[in-house]
Amino acid sequence: MKNLSEKWIFIAIGVVSLFIVGIAVISTSNSQKPEQVASNDLLKKDSQVLGSRDAKVTIVEFADFQCPACGTAHPIVKQVTKEYGDKILFGYRHFPIVSSHQYALKAAEASEAAGEQGKFWEYYDILYDNQENLKAEDLISYAKRLNLNMSEFRQTLDSGKYKDKITVDMDAGDKFGVSATPTFFINGTKYQGVLSFDKFKSIIDEQLAK
Repeated sequence: MKNLSEKWIFIAIGVVSLFIVGIAVISTSNSQKPEQVASNDLLKKDSQVLGSRDAKVTIVEFADFQCPACGTAHPIVKQVTKEYGDKILFGYRHFPIVSSHQYALKAAEASEAAGEQGKFWEYYDILYDNQENLKAEDLISYAKRLNLNMSEFRQTLDSGKYKDKITVDMDAGDKFGVSATPTFFINGTKYQGVLSFDKFKSIIDEQLAK
């Protein structure tokens, strides 16, 4: 009787273990499944964009200028926007991880200050090319490099004029489930992390073919 009882105990433990493993597999699968957000909710009228507002494919990136993974994604994103041009709409939204990237918020503000003078994308490129140098004096030097009106740039940066805009982006990211950077939404479907050019191409071409 004792051996029979022990046998049933082991069987019960095995069944419970399989159940737990099954739940874990389902949870992992669900966590990796792309999430869907309505595309028209992802961009604001004042969001920085490239391409055509009438494009069939919209890509929105939530990113942080001091994030190494975003730096890795940057040349891939540039390749995508160059390759597809007005066939896509690419939008950039700020999501500085202020808890670990102390210069990211001010860098985001500086990019918007440059954007006020029509140089957002040029300044954006410089920031990603110089992620290790994002202190206040660096942000000023990059503005000089682009021949911006320095009086206006300094005043805008010092005033914190664009901090609210960046906060709105961060709040939107939280709402849409952004928990790390970079996070991309392609026609509303969420993809977290660095995507290869081939992955972008596969998704974009599939959407364009619809």
